[in-house]
Amino acid sequence: MKFIYSLRLCGALITFFISAFSLAGEVEETTEPLGFNMDNSLSFTGKSPSANLGSLGQWSVSSVVTAIGFKQTNPVSDGMDFGNAQFLIQKNEGMLQFFIQTGLYSVPVLGKNYTRSLSEAVNTYGYIPQAYATYVHDQNWSISAGKLPAMGGYESTFTYQNLNIQRGLLWDQTSSVSYGTQVNYSKDSLTLALTWNDGYYSNKFNWVGGSASYQLDKKQNIGFSWVGSTSGNSQTTANTPILQNNSQILNALYSYSSDKWYFAPYLQMTIIPVNGAIGITSEYKTYGAAILASYRFAGYESEGFGHAKASLPVRLEYIAERGGVYGSSQSMLYGPDSSAISITITPTIQYDQYFARAEGSVVRINNPEPGLGFGSSDSKRSQFRLMLEVGLLY
Repeated sequence: MKFIYSLRLCGALITFFISAFSLAGEVEETTEPLGFNMDNSLSFTGKSPSANLGSLGQWSVSSVVTAIGFKQTNPVSDGMDFGNAQFLIQKNEGMLQFFIQTGLYSVPVLGKNYTRSLSEAVNTYGYIPQAYATYVHDQNWSISAGKLPAMGGYESTFTYQNLNIQRGLLWDQTSSVSYGTQVNYSKDSLTLALTWNDGYYSNKFNWVGGSASYQLDKKQNIGFSWVGSTSGNSQTTANTPILQNNSQILNALYSYSSDKWYFAPYLQMTIIPVNGAIGITSEYKTYGAAILASYRFAGYESEGFGHAKASLPVRLEYIAERGGVYGSSQSMLYGPDSSAISITITPTIQYDQYFARAEGSVVRINNPEPGLGFGSSDSKRSQFRLMLEVGLLY
């Protein structure tokens, strides 16, 4: 009951905030946040309030409240938490545009211990995990600067942005949020981007990267990206792991979307070169492949309120580590020459702003180094987790 009352309280607070925001100027309805990446199983209502603040321009606010419950094996554990309690504030018109994300968030990851949202926010990206300004030069060119979503990989950071509740094994080798700048170019079917940033939120601006995508037709898209460190960085924190923060990340992606089906297979490779000056005494590499798919049952052809939509997303992954030293505290996965496979299934339903989704996932480790497995004794090779996420996107 406390779980339900807490969710209602957050909903009431959001309603109050939106009402107060509405008093600031003439209110209109707008679409879901521009520039905020969302996969296609969940969506905002399209009813976010937009206020004309005079010389400050047209601003909108969207809200996210989700609650998460989970139960797992190896080790046996369960719990409940607020997955997200956020406001997404933006100005998406004119030459100077803004995006600000505020509030609490948890980032559940396959094979990792769950971290509660308050601890996640305090120990990672703070209560404003993303905030950046964008200068729009013309219909082709723009430049963004600030606290940006990182380049590299397929999945986004926050639960509601993705097909699945948990982030995957390949995502865990990529950065999430970086301070930096990104130059964007798009024309016809081609989209290009270049970035300069601080990698794994290290505050050392020694990462660069680029991405390119091309829309083959209305249903198909291909993309490539590379991002990585240009010099050594010895910083080591839970948020800035030394190996990943000195890596190079390469991705090749493809996506196909029809009325009922969505497929997104991709390949990923990471390389960490030897750098004895900062304590990396061996070269490390990971090789990964994943496919994300979703079958949409009904409702996606409709817009607005008064209808439900349902989908069945599935994610399959394989990742392997090569290199490293046995007995070292450093590892990209579960020790030298270890590998892992995973499957995640996430049936999802959304009605207006409300949604619910259940998730079952299993991770299986192959050839783990002793002490780097699952369970209280670190000797188990598999972990099964059930999750439930309910909430609203307004």
